[in-house]
Amino acid sequence: MIDLLTPEQAAERLHLCTKTLRRLRSQGLIRYVAITDRKIRYRPEDCDEYVASRTRKAVECPSTSRRSRPITTTTSPGKVIGFTARRAAR
Repeated sequence: MIDLLTPEQAAERLHLCTKTLRRLRSQGLIRYVAITDRKIRYRPEDCDEYVASRTRKAVECPSTSRRSRPITTTTSPGKVIGFTARRAAR
């Protein structure tokens, strides 16, 4: 006998709410078994396949790299211009 998960069980397995699981199904992002038009079930391996398809490798963010970037300023050093003064200068 094939073990099939109810939408509630599949959502719990994937750590999602049932509404999100229904949206994923309607978008074709997760496979499912339609027993009838209203009775939907999920195979555990299909849930695992969905998780595997969402697995990503972390990419280093350029802003956190150790390379130094040149510091650029739009105003002269040591001079702070307030918002009101900048607006009046326009």
